[in-house]
Amino acid sequence: MEFIFTFVISTLIYFEYKLYKTFLNPFIIISGIYLLMIPFNNFFGVRLLDFYKVDSDSIVYILYFLIIIFLISIFFRLFKKKDANSYTYNIQNYEHNITKTYSKFILLLFCIGVLAKYISLFQSINMYGIENIKGKSFGIFAHIGSLSTILLPYTLILYLDNKKKAHYLILIILVFFNLFLFGGKYNIFISFIHMIIFYGIIRNINIRKTLKYVLLTVFVGVLVFIGIYAVKPLITLGYFDKNLFIVSLEFSVKHFFSYLFGPLISTNYFFHNNIDSIQGISIMFTVPINIVKAIFSTGDYIYPAYTFPVPISDILNTNVGGLFAESVYNSGFLVATIYITVFFSIVYYFYNNAMSAGGNIALVAYMLSVISMMFFGNFLTLSGIVLNFIYLYVIEIILKKKIVF
Repeated sequence: MEFIFTFVISTLIYFEYKLYKTFLNPFIIISGIYLLMIPFNNFFGVRLLDFYKVDSDSIVYILYFLIIIFLISIFFRLFKKKDANSYTYNIQNYEHNITKTYSKFILLLFCIGVLAKYISLFQSINMYGIENIKGKSFGIFAHIGSLSTILLPYTLILYLDNKKKAHYLILIILVFFNLFLFGGKYNIFISFIHMIIFYGIIRNINIRKTLKYVLLTVFVGVLVFIGIYAVKPLITLGYFDKNLFIVSLEFSVKHFFSYLFGPLISTNYFFHNNIDSIQGISIMFTVPINIVKAIFSTGDYIYPAYTFPVPISDILNTNVGGLFAESVYNSGFLVATIYITVFFSIVYYFYNNAMSAGGNIALVAYMLSVISMMFFGNFLTLSGIVLNFIYLYVIEIILKKKIVF
């Protein structure tokens, strides 16, 4: 089945690239990840890392959802033709707004976000201790701090436009250091990939550079795991322990591969099991339901994380299964198909508008960065992700106005 999957997806990626003239699009990103990971796990992971194999049924189900996404991309492309001249002009105008017209406004929002993020960090440390702050940012400052992460791509462009202004680079480093201390891996990955994709769209990078940035992302991923699981313990310990570092370093590398392939292998479980559909569908719509609960102060919020372990080898477990498998687990194939179709239709609507008119680039880049992590879990159940979509949409509306700051 691996060979059939590889052939079909490779063929669809080829046609998608011929249609859109770029690898930076929703279908190629998510299908490309599965194209690399499924054969690697089933031919090497099972032998070298003792992982379980992704079974043929799971591969067929993944292929089913990827074909749906491909058909959505075709549908939207038929109704939205790209005007190369208009697109180039609009992209140039978009970048000019970042580096010239709105640079002070962007920097102000970014600095407010960085300040709020560090206030949130100190609040969390005071309440939980630095060893226990992973995923525990809270309050208004945590929400305002989101400005710093979603504006990272703009700040990167400002820095690249004038490298003599080192404060842009320092601010970027401060944001990632904050994310590192909080220990949230997906926040680091999505923020980094967001910058890369945004830069790639703005500068229209070629295939060679795309591949280079893919390898860079993998390298950064390994460094993130080493930083969180080998370096951070030494920071909290207060002194260097060689034996602890060696043990932690070995664990961090192994954990990187289990983090990478675990959600893929666990599809064997999630595709073949279901929970009560009412409970499951409420998990899929965690964000709007919890917002309503917060407005009316009813409490009893939905917690979308799965607490049970799913084995991926004889000794390793995970509790995530990727967008496709988790959606099926929560609602069955019919509702999951509708859910995924609606989401990717929204994505392709904004994507095709961006590629034809050069607007909403940051929003689209963020959508693509989230999609690149959808093999890991359903990030649509996380308020931090969904609210960032909204924040970016509002910010880009402001950037379209003829206002000079």
